[in-house]
Amino acid sequence: MTMLKLVKDEVPSIDEFMSRYRMDNPAALHRIKVGVPATVEHSSEAGPETGKWIAETTQNFITFMDALKLRLRAKDQLHPILQELVTGYARFKGSKDWEGRSRMVGWLITLNGMKASEEITEEQSRQLLFDVDHAYAEFFRSLSGGKDPGA
Repeated sequence: MTMLKLVKDEVPSIDEFMSRYRMDNPAALHRIKVGVPATVEHSSEAGPETGKWIAETTQNFITFMDALKLRLRAKDQLHPILQELVTGYARFKGSKDWEGRSRMVGWLITLNGMKASEEITEEQSRQLLFDVDHAYAEFFRSLSGGKDPGA
């Protein structure tokens, strides 16, 4: 892709670039067209990174729920933790269809609209904790093929 940017006036597409320079790498071409590493595209398949992602996302869920239970309410306290959680959650294939993810993204939008010193209300905090707890349970159900994580 870097080389394509340098010669874009002479070679307008990656396909033409690969043909002109006699490159026969269909897997590389696919990876360039997809635009993300294979580990991200196939994240639902068990691989060396999947266990790490599950552990990190679990840690992010617990950290965020603990922050709410410790009565942290200010945007500058909650936003970075929620951002990490949403980023980790998004690594998993199919997560965009999970109800919990959309709720957390909604809360992230709410926090983004606040000033750093502003705080969520007690009612908002309780609802946010409920929504995150729901997303946490959904996350484990999805990973375990629909089984109850406590079973």
